[in-house]
Amino acid sequence: MSNLEEKSSIPPIPIAFLVCDQVITDEATKKKTLVGVFDHIMVKQFPARHGPVALYARMFDSEGVHDCKVDYLKVDSQQVLGNATGQIHVKSRNRSFEFSINLPAIDLPEPGEYEFRLYMDDRLMQRTKLAAVEMKNMPKQPN
Repeated sequence: MSNLEEKSSIPPIPIAFLVCDQVITDEATKKKTLVGVFDHIMVKQFPARHGPVALYARMFDSEGVHDCKVDYLKVDSQQVLGNATGQIHVKSRNRSFEFSINLPAIDLPEPGEYEFRLYMDDRLMQRTKLAAVEMKNMPKQPN
């Protein structure tokens, strides 16, 4: 089994974990462009849905295979509203690595704080909060 296929015992060090509308990866350079980074959502009324949503993570100091999970939850109740799972294959410990996760629309059942929590190998690595606010008298959006 090569290092790339082995489960890593070294937890990566998080650099960034952001919520945005879209992550675009340039095929030639593999550079990522984050479009519409945000930490709050204003909606006309609750319950609401927003999306699609993308998550961007950048980390370093690890290699091998990591099981990855993201939970989306309402902070005050700790109710998990959704999650995504997968594996990350890190080639070299001497370089940072990044990945993005595209999610469908997220549910916003009521105003308040929501959170995305990133776990790697069952360890909480990073989290990012999102505030959902009702905007009174928000003009209707054209169809």
